[in-house]
Amino acid sequence: MTEEQLPITGAGFISMDAIPPGVDLVREVRAINDAGVEIPWMWVLTEARVEFTAGEDQPVLTFGVYNEVGAVRWDEGEDEYLPVGGSNSEWVAYWLAGSHESYMQPHTEVPVETALRAVAEFLETRRRPTCVEWRKGESWVEALESGG
Repeated sequence: MTEEQLPITGAGFISMDAIPPGVDLVREVRAINDAGVEIPWMWVLTEARVEFTAGEDQPVLTFGVYNEVGAVRWDEGEDEYLPVGGSNSEWVAYWLAGSHESYMQPHTEVPVETALRAVAEFLETRRRPTCVEWRKGESWVEALESGG
């Protein structure tokens, strides 16, 4: 199977400009989740491919699914936003595209349908999803340094 034939969800970092015409990212993520995932899966979604250098201003939606639980985090430049009422109080292991262990920080977990709506809205508007009530959070570096 060539890279072009792999499902878009096989990549942990997805740029909107790399999603082939006719591919429905939300439908593909839902299909993975509906199959009954045994570990939390996550992806990093951007508008265009980025190299993730310091000070990158491009918005980034990090999202995950784990059966009935979803997760979302919004980053824009050095600002990070977490959902109001995010349910996890500790760091949670999620696997980037189901294969590389990564972590979602506290207060990022939401109902899975909320996470999927956020992805659909970001794909449509290319702006921070309004279906999630956001609060400014500390950067992941600040959170790690504070032990949060």
